[in-house]
Amino acid sequence: MKLVTPESLCELVMLGDPQIAPDGASVVFVHSAVNRAGNSYTRNIWKAALSPSPREGQGAGVVGPYTASGKDGNPRWSPDGAWLGFISGRGGEAKVFGLPSAGGEAQVLASHKNSISAFEWSPDGSKIAFSASLIAADRNAEDQPKPNPDPSLEEGSEPAPFKDDFASKQDKEKREREEQLRNDPRVVNVFPYRSGTAFFEDRYRHVYVTDAPKNFAEKSDVRPARLTDGELNYNAPYFSADGAWVFSAVTRDPELGNLFRYKDAIQIPINQTDSQTEKFAHTKLAVDGKSCGGVLPSPDGRWLAMLLLGESDPGYNVAWLAVKDLAHPEAIPADLTARLDRNIVEYKWAKDSQHVYFTIESGGRINLWRVGVPGGEVEQLTNEAHDVTAFDVAADGRIVFVAATAHDPSALFVREADGAIYPICQPNKKFGETYALGEIEEFWYASDGFKIQGWLLKPPGFEPSKKYPLALQIHGGPHVQWTGQFPSMMHENQLLAAHGYVVFYCNPRGSDGYGEAFSEANRADWGEGPSRDVLAGVDEVVKRGFVDETRMAITGGSYGGYLTAWIIGHDHRFKAACSQRGVYNLISMRGTTDIPFFNDRESGATPWEDVNKLWDASPLKYAPDIQTPLLIEHSEQDFRVPIEQAEQMFAALRLLKKPVEMVRWPREGHELSRAGEPRHRIERVRRIVEWFDRYCC
Repeated sequence: MKLVTPESLCELVMLGDPQIAPDGASVVFVHSAVNRAGNSYTRNIWKAALSPSPREGQGAGVVGPYTASGKDGNPRWSPDGAWLGFISGRGGEAKVFGLPSAGGEAQVLASHKNSISAFEWSPDGSKIAFSASLIAADRNAEDQPKPNPDPSLEEGSEPAPFKDDFASKQDKEKREREEQLRNDPRVVNVFPYRSGTAFFEDRYRHVYVTDAPKNFAEKSDVRPARLTDGELNYNAPYFSADGAWVFSAVTRDPELGNLFRYKDAIQIPINQTDSQTEKFAHTKLAVDGKSCGGVLPSPDGRWLAMLLLGESDPGYNVAWLAVKDLAHPEAIPADLTARLDRNIVEYKWAKDSQHVYFTIESGGRINLWRVGVPGGEVEQLTNEAHDVTAFDVAADGRIVFVAATAHDPSALFVREADGAIYPICQPNKKFGETYALGEIEEFWYASDGFKIQGWLLKPPGFEPSKKYPLALQIHGGPHVQWTGQFPSMMHENQLLAAHGYVVFYCNPRGSDGYGEAFSEANRADWGEGPSRDVLAGVDEVVKRGFVDETRMAITGGSYGGYLTAWIIGHDHRFKAACSQRGVYNLISMRGTTDIPFFNDRESGATPWEDVNKLWDASPLKYAPDIQTPLLIEHSEQDFRVPIEQAEQMFAALRLLKKPVEMVRWPREGHELSRAGEPRHRIERVRRIVEWFDRYCC
């Protein structure tokens, strides 16, 4: 068998967003693959049969592509199954397309000049609600009376000019040029004003509703109605059971400067009045002392499932599920999952509204659970062999889910009503048959009174009597959890194993998956406590006798980059280090990151409150003590951890004549390792391995 190489990344496929057809006979899902020739990704919708049952191979293999543009996602069946709606970037802006399930060409169902980010069918299939972002001038223009779409119908007017593809292209280029000039210079009066790899440009995400076509031949020219207004961001909309309302969540106050917290659940009427006092009105479904992370109405119309966080300190509170009785809006929501003391990842209603299905992070696993409504028994539905990343539930109780397993980062499974689990689509099966992959071993160890969960990935052909170099991986967050088979790390870790490294990774204090107290245990202590947890794990591995202590390397990204730099500034056991998109100066980080208030909570102070506290907790302070050769990697458009952090550390180490090298990635943001250009992702892991090999082999 072959060994994994950097280029092997191109052979891996990721699946997502399964959606079971209303008749339960099939499921569609998103299939994402690398397009190496285009240095990009193809994203298409695939379809798999669920009837006959995949049980013991029946129906297995009846799977294949359903769309082919390479830019398709977010599949959603119409309630009667006649259409498959999906969002596609084919032709430019992302629009909602509909594909007749009986066969035929896809047609546009809803569009917006600034692209659509999410959509939902009404329960009777007559309407579509969607989200799109726009500036104040766009909103004002939309509120003006709609002009006659065909001036030729007016006496004495000229017929509307015909627009061919060339004219349409010119219109698009004109809009792009106007947008460019609008932000030259860019005037900023909000904070944060950028995120991901883009500036907000004064755009706010709003909710629309439009009529859906009544038949496949119909093309409606009805302008979508915007249901919301103002400089506020609204979550994806969901229809009420009677189709008269949509539910969403909205930022309470954008001036708070927090991108993820402080939202309220709201109820918006579909049929709005034109009265200036009533237009864009909505009902706030506030929950005192809680921030709402999302809403989802039950199919029977009685309940509204809500993801809640304590707003006094949302950066550290576990998110839990609750249900609000819509017949009694004054009643306090009934808790469903707070007793679990674990973060909810995704949740969906059963078709009969008797249960809510959900996934949680717990003990280095992501499994599927369900709970009775309004507050019944909690039941685990999948086992520890699967880390579930997406799922859907059929009316008959079957569940289709995407999960990672030990040697496969993404496969599609069905869980039958009796609990039996079978694979439906395994696009990475050939990868596991082609390449020699290392085996994963889980273990637990003690550190400062905490129980820490860790994993070892051993090289292919591992022999315990041999001595191997060690590669220590540290996760970001810090409030996330790694699992034994964390999907986005599979290729990188197996590549290190293929180069002969024993790979060790763990969930130190501050990680999710072990309860709120454990998650909060690194508050105002990013360095000393978590580094003891990580190094105690290294000591445990070394005790086993197969690691060469003179050939150990360390790496991590984001918070993991911080802890990498912190450790090598205080401990000299590692012979090579790579710090990726790391935080090094907590003082300057406060004023440049897109999550400044998260930074305050994590650090325990602002620069104007206690600058010395922040400096003492900054890896940059300990640059003179660093002896380990350090490779610094950072993306030039990273607005989560801006590149000024890397520039400061590199400049300090270079001036101190320390062994250091910096790699700047153009066009990339904070998600380089997971979603960057394929060529960059391949080159990134190649450089990490070469740096480790230079000093450890």
